[in-house]
This record gives sequence, structure tokens and C-alpha cells, in this order.
Amino acid sequence: MTPIPESMARGRTAFVGDECGSIAIQFAFALLALAGLIGGAVDFGSAYRTQTKLQAGLDVAVLAAARSHSDDWRTVATRTFDSNVDAAFRAEGSPTFSRDDTGTVTGTIGVTQPTSFIKLLGIGSIPVGVHAVASAGRIYDNSCILSLGQGSSTSVDSITFNGAPDIQLNQCTLRSNTSMRCNGHGGGSVGSIAVGTVSGCSNPQPNSSPVTDIYASLAGNITSLCGSRPGGTWSPGVPPPGVTFQNKGTYVEYHVCGNLTLSGSGYLTGSSPNTDTVIIIENGSLNMADDAAISTKRVAFILTGNDNYQSTINFPSGGGHTASLSLSPPTTQGTPWRGISLYQDPILTNVDNDWGAGVTLNPNGVVYLPNSNVVMSGSGASGVSGCTKFISNTLRMNGSVDINYQQDQSACNNLGVTQWFDANPYLSE
Repeated sequence: MTPIPESMARGRTAFVGDECGSIAIQFAFALLALAGLIGGAVDFGSAYRTQTKLQAGLDVAVLAAARSHSDDWRTVATRTFDSNVDAAFRAEGSPTFSRDDTGTVTGTIGVTQPTSFIKLLGIGSIPVGVHAVASAGRIYDNSCILSLGQGSSTSVDSITFNGAPDIQLNQCTLRSNTSMRCNGHGGGSVGSIAVGTVSGCSNPQPNSSPVTDIYASLAGNITSLCGSRPGGTWSPGVPPPGVTFQNKGTYVEYHVCGNLTLSGSGYLTGSSPNTDTVIIIENGSLNMADDAAISTKRVAFILTGNDNYQSTINFPSGGGHTASLSLSPPTTQGTPWRGISLYQDPILTNVDNDWGAGVTLNPNGVVYLPNSNVVMSGSGASGVSGCTKFISNTLRMNGSVDINYQQDQSACNNLGVTQWFDANPYLSE
């Protein structure tokens, strides 16, 4: 065997040494890449868990807000999100919420997830963002007339039209939390919606979901000041003597102890008032004097007290006497009675109303009579072209009642009228 020359042996040894060094460097790079992959998997996995947690919390939040049907929907959304998402998942971000005119609530949140491993590669954080939308349901739930039918089975007709009433419900619906019946006239609404049955009414939609009473909680804003009940008469620009007056910041509040009678003609507080007015009637009724023609602007009437005294809205009847009352509510943002023209405390039950010939009631905004069984016979309520929402326990119209209610969304927004929507919101995205 021929021996390897010394020079060749030295070259071979140098080559082997260089090869080992190259392999060591490659192995180091491989280890670094592997560590990066493992670290990246850990950091991106952590970001994914944050995204999943935020998405679940945001879904629940927008659903709760869509269900709330109140001006506090944003607070409801925020509190729901906070209670479902630990602070550690949202340390660097807070959700934002919006709601459109149909009651659809949208929520978004974006955070940056700090990294632990891949920051060695110059990536210090991973952006995480989520989005959720909850739809409140059909626009047909923007009703002009709603009967609550409290304490009745769904088979009871809490809305009844008899005879030949002239009823025009434009761009709004007729709705009952029980059943409804139209004898002689269909109602003319774009939808006649009832939890129970619909008989003879226009565009029937029976077996629908009930409407939640979204106005009952407003009673928490009522204050009581009265001891005795002398009552009084209010003519345009002339409040009754002895009426308690309070400045509430965004509105002024009057307390009438006992029956309040409206007399004369014109705007009660002026045709262009510079502030909202709330008139609280304690332990009494709202009475219209013979031939009175009263209009309001930025005014809410609130009836409260106890059942020792009748709490009704009384118009003159018989003898050719007439009276008209045209209502328009407070509009200032932050006023609790914004959008409310006439509100009856839900604790009152001595509240049934029977309006006959010669009565004209033109409500703009919300008229809320939750326990009142209202009968209209030959009474008129026409020419309301803004945003009308009339709520009572039951409603019966007899004869030639003239009803012309409108539902204009921009008018509802301008008046600040809170509207009800579908009782069963769903995630639409």
C-alpha cells in the first residue's frame, strides 16, 4: 500500500476541519430557525387565544345591547363585555359600539398582543382585532300603535276596530301583544302584528314575538312633592298659582297637586320655547276645558300618584262641545323625558279613558298609557305627520274615528323617540 504523502495528509486534515466548522454554523442557524418557529407558534397561539376571547365577549355584548331597547344600550354593551373578558385580554384596548336606526348594534375592538419569543426577531407585538354585529330584527316593529294586553291570554283581542273608522297608518304598523280584530276596516298599516291571531286587519302577521315594554323604567325619573291636591288651571303662558317649579338643568319641572285643567287656545309654553318643560300631575287627571285648543312644544305631561284618585285624560263630551290637544315632546339630549309627550306611571291602575265625539288628540312623540283601556268613539286624531307611538293596555275604536298616524324615521330621530325592536336579536356577522 502506497503511503499518503505528508502534504496531502495535511490538506485532508485542514479540509476536514473546515467542513466541521461549516456544519457547526449551519446547525446553529437551524437551531435558531427552529427556536423561531417554536417561539412563533407560542406567540401566535397566544394571539389567537386573545382573539377568540375578545370575539366571544364582543358577540355577547352586542347581543345584550340589541336586546336592551333603551337609551342605555351602550352602557349595557360595555358592562357585558367587561364582565365576560378579563382585563388581561384587553389591557391595551377598549371596545367601541354603535347602533343604527334599525337597532342593529356593531362592536369593534383592536389590541396589540406583546410577544415573548419572536421579539428576538424584531417582532415585539401582534395586532389583534375583532368585529361583531347583532341585528335587532324586522323594521316592521316600528309600530305607531301598540296594545300591551297585560294580564290577558294571547287569544284576547286587545285591539279592536268596530264600524267604519278612518284609519291611516303610514310607514308604521299596528301591534298587539295578544290578538287583534278589525271589523269594517283593516287599519291600513304596513303590518298588523300580533302574538296571537289577526282577524280582518291589513297585512296580518299572527304568531309574532311580543314587544318588551321599553318605557316602564322611565318611571324611575319621577319625583313626588305634593301633600294636598288643590289642582289648578293652566292657560297658554299662565301656569296655575302655587305650582312648584324646579330647574333640572336640561329642563324645567312643574308639579301640579291634583287635577290639571288646560283652557284657552295656543301654545302652552310658547310656540318656540328655549327649553324643555315637564309637567308632573300628582294624584289627579289631565282635563281639557270646553272648547280648549291647546298645543305643546318640547313639553311632557307625567301622571303619577296613587290609586286613591282617578288618573285619566278627560275631554268634554256632549252638548256640541269640543276640545283639541296637540302634543310634541322634549327634545334635548340628556333629558330623561326626551321623546315622551304623555306618560302615565305604571303603578297607576285607576286609569281607563273613554273619548267620545268632539275629541281631537294629535300626539307627536310617545303617548304611554300602559294600564289604560282606551275607547275612542267618534273622536278624531288626524294630521300627525312626525313620529307617533301610542301605547295602551287595550284599544277599541268605534264608529267614525279619524286616525292618521305617521312614522318618519328622521322625525323620530329629531324628537329623540326611543323605539322598540325585535325581542330576539341575532348575530348577523
